[in-house]
Amino acid sequence: MHRRHLTTAATLVVLLLVLAGMAVFGVRAATAPFPSSGGADAGCTEAEKQVQEFITRRDVQVSVYNAGSKSGLAGTTLQKLEDAGFRGGNAGNAPDDATVPRAIVWTTEAQDPAAQLVASALGPRTRVRLVPEDLGPGVDVVVGDRFDRVDPKAPRRIKLDQPVEKCIDVG
Repeated sequence: MHRRHLTTAATLVVLLLVLAGMAVFGVRAATAPFPSSGGADAGCTEAEKQVQEFITRRDVQVSVYNAGSKSGLAGTTLQKLEDAGFRGGNAGNAPDDATVPRAIVWTTEAQDPAAQLVASALGPRTRVRLVPEDLGPGVDVVVGDRFDRVDPKAPRRIKLDQPVEKCIDVG
């Protein structure tokens, strides 16, 4: 019985050490600052700063909503935009009061370069409308039954009015 007590005591000591280590790790993780969001004021060094003068398709996330009667139009349009280089967001039905013959871009930011880039990819007559509320992540595209394709001649990037400084991961 003496050997059994010794094994039990050793196991208990090891488990207490593991528990103490986990507690220390947990406290450090809980009290650590949140990771930076990548903004210029996030406290990055000069080596980690990058000035962005252009916005490219891979920088823009797009969500597509169907205002027409064709089933699956939002999903196929989202796939076309992803194939053209944009990052995919949500696909679904547009609000009931949305009437769009071909396509329109909705954004919550005035003079939004991302929305302008998406609109140019949808064709030269595609308008950008300022709306008070986002439907989904990224730039919202509302399509109607007459939408058929992404313009292959559209620009893949546009120059920003003001360069943006952001932190990059150099690790």
